[in-house]
Formats: sequence, structure tokens, C-alpha cells
Amino acid sequence: MSELNRITEAYVKEVRKSKTYQKYKERLNALKKDEELYKKVEEYRTKRYEMQKNTPAHELYDKADYLEREYAFLYDNQLSARFLESEVALCRMIQDICFKIAQSIDFDLF
Repeated sequence: MSELNRITEAYVKEVRKSKTYQKYKERLNALKKDEELYKKVEEYRTKRYEMQKNTPAHELYDKADYLEREYAFLYDNQLSARFLESEVALCRMIQDICFKIAQSIDFDLF
């Protein structure tokens, strides 16, 4: 195993020990206990991902607004709202890590 792979695996272990990740897993497991709600969250997440990936910038705001209104009930439900909140926090943490790595190796981002 290369040194970089070993360090990456160690880093992943540390991420898994973080409060952000622990909260995410706890809330995911709680959400999965309600199969119907979990399916609705998965449907929302899939549509949101596809929208972000495939929508031209000039249409994104309107489509995002429509999607948020269509799935507003998920944010009214404490279980799904808390999960989605922790998912965003985990995604931000991962984005920050990637950004710090890119900056540290002088990767020309912009």
C-alpha cells in the first residue's frame, strides 16, 4: 500500500469519528426506521442531484424553488429535516477538505 493510500485511510477514519459524521449516521439510521419517509427523502435527494447536474444555470433558481415547494413536507417533518440538515453539514465538511487539499497543492481552481 502506498503511503498516500495509508494516510487517506487514516484520514477517512478520522472523518468517521467526527461529530458531524456521527450525527449524520445517527440521523440516517433514525430516518431509515420510517421506510416511507426514507423513500421520499431518497426521491427528493435524487431529483435535487439530477437538477443540479443537468439544469442550465439560468433555469436553476426556478427549478430549485419548485423542487423545494414540492418537497416542503420533508422540512416540516423533524426526522427528515434533521437528516437533511446533517447531510448538508457533512457535504460542506467534505467540500472544505477537498478545497483545502486543492489549495495546498497549488491546484489552479479558478
